[in-house]
Amino acid sequence: MLAAATVHFPYITAWPERAPAEEREATMSGFTRLGRAFVDEGIDTVVAFTSEHIVNLQPRLAAPFLIGLGQSHGAFPEPHFNLKPFTRRGDPELASYLTSELYDCGFDVAHSSELLFDHGTVLPLALMNLPPSVAIVPVIINSIFKPLPSLDRCRAFGLAVKEALARSNLGRRVGLLATGGISHTVGAPGPEQNDPSFDERFVGALARCDLDAISCISDKEIDAAGNGTHEIRNWVAVAGAMHPRRPKIVTAIPYVTGWSSGVHQLLWEVA
Repeated sequence: MLAAATVHFPYITAWPERAPAEEREATMSGFTRLGRAFVDEGIDTVVAFTSEHIVNLQPRLAAPFLIGLGQSHGAFPEPHFNLKPFTRRGDPELASYLTSELYDCGFDVAHSSELLFDHGTVLPLALMNLPPSVAIVPVIINSIFKPLPSLDRCRAFGLAVKEALARSNLGRRVGLLATGGISHTVGAPGPEQNDPSFDERFVGALARCDLDAISCISDKEIDAAGNGTHEIRNWVAVAGAMHPRRPKIVTAIPYVTGWSSGVHQLLWEVA
């Protein structure tokens, strides 16, 4: 199975001209490499572990894990990020299968037939240039409304998804995609820049396949690195699914002037 992880902060498309040319080109090249890996491997369905920006989850109802079962998935309009709305094909058969299998594994996931994508999913899919024929099964992990699923729970969730896919007889060629993070702050007073030391620690542990070290990161530490940093849960889920395989580091830019964030992308290639 193939997997990738990438940041999805919207400045990449909203303000591309603000980043230095070399770093902007490295970022776009990274997205191209990830997309090409999925195409070359003949992936027909992507299970996308993604984040929520108050489009589907709300304070009145915030499930830890939410799977999209729809025949198709529309996009929440975000023209201010220079993102064109689109509709992507879903895979309700595989999504329903995963939901049932996860129930049997002790994960009582929520599900929706009318889930909307926001920039967390739209941006990486657009920049990876995945063909429209590739179906998307979105899996939203709550990273906003506390209490949040623990990193260890997200790791176990990813493993359960992997094992369910391995049992499937639906004949899909599935790729996994994690989007979000790493360290950043949104919608709060103070600078919105990232914490390069946190990013280095986190990505380094992923590259070493040291998920025990990652599971020990506390929510207090994550909070200190920025409220948006909780999106690392998506990365942890995919790392849990791919363990013990090590990812290749595709892009590692500690800080991009003009975007106020780092750019990190990983690829777990087919063994």
